[in-house]
Amino acid sequence: MRKSYVLALAGALLLLSPAFSQQKSFKVILLCDMEGVSGATSVRHTNFGANPEYEEARKSLTADVNAAIAGLKAAGATEIIVVDGHGSGNTQSPDVLEAELLAPAKMISRDRPFDIYMDSYDPSADAIVAVAMHAGAGNPAGFISHTYTIEDIQYRVNGTPFNESMILAMGAARFGIPLIMVSGDDQLEKEIRRFLPWVKYAAGKRAVGRTKAEPFPREEVSRRIEKAAREALLALDAARLPENFPGPFRFALTFQDESQARTVAGLQGAELLSDSVSVQIRAADFEEGYRASLRLISTAGLVGRLQAAQRVLAAQPNAAALREAVSKYITDRWLDPQPAPPAPAASAAPPRYWGAR
Repeated sequence: MRKSYVLALAGALLLLSPAFSQQKSFKVILLCDMEGVSGATSVRHTNFGANPEYEEARKSLTADVNAAIAGLKAAGATEIIVVDGHGSGNTQSPDVLEAELLAPAKMISRDRPFDIYMDSYDPSADAIVAVAMHAGAGNPAGFISHTYTIEDIQYRVNGTPFNESMILAMGAARFGIPLIMVSGDDQLEKEIRRFLPWVKYAAGKRAVGRTKAEPFPREEVSRRIEKAAREALLALDAARLPENFPGPFRFALTFQDESQARTVAGLQGAELLSDSVSVQIRAADFEEGYRASLRLISTAGLVGRLQAAQRVLAAQPNAAALREAVSKYITDRWLDPQPAPPAPAASAAPPRYWGAR
């Protein structure tokens, strides 16, 4: 009887030991941008087709992402979903070199566009990390600083300047998913420390204004990113959500000139502010306001491209003839509408979307 009791107790203790207990699995979303890549030191590094710089930056991005993957895996991540958060113009593949990603990471891929900040995850995710991010609009010292678009100078929520990491954190908070780690330049680090101080950060370079950056040594960057990702996931139980931005929300975008702002102010729910270059919208919840802000940005972008085309046209030696040709095209299209061109033949493979394009 005594022997049976001892054996049963020993068996119970064995099953409760770390070697036999079931370890918790973690699913992590890893969103990567490109302006904050450690090796990106000029705007050409971030633009598809601007070679050799773009291809160099892809290699650096892959190294940054793999460093984060290594850290997350060491901390217990069993599923890592990578999202392309940069719109380089590459429609054939993600900016990161997908074939070189370390296991267990996998790229997200869908057959239709999706919003990287609101639609890249679901409640099954335990945490989010953001690699190669950049400072927000209105920070003149940050490398290629902007928030979502180059058409706005400032992007504020309830009076606070927002960067894209903060948008991601607010979006994920809808499901109770914390943003736990970010990497980028030293200027973004200051913004994260100020507004999301509990988030682990790894600096990969020093910004020298908006057009130039100085990268830190490759080995040092990888060590910093891996360490921050590992420590962030190990401390997941202490992770926080951004409770310092309660609703309702006021989204205020400051555009480059009055013509953009006044055009955008004509949209439903938009309000032109007293400075004549800022437009504000109000929303009950963050996602509603964010998606409404994208409509403002899209409209301002159309105005901005039209302005750019007009100025480039005016600078041409045959500007008068070109303007006349444009006017004639518009008139002919009105008086003698032509049938729409045939739709392009369907390709063998449907288009894929890894995130921002």
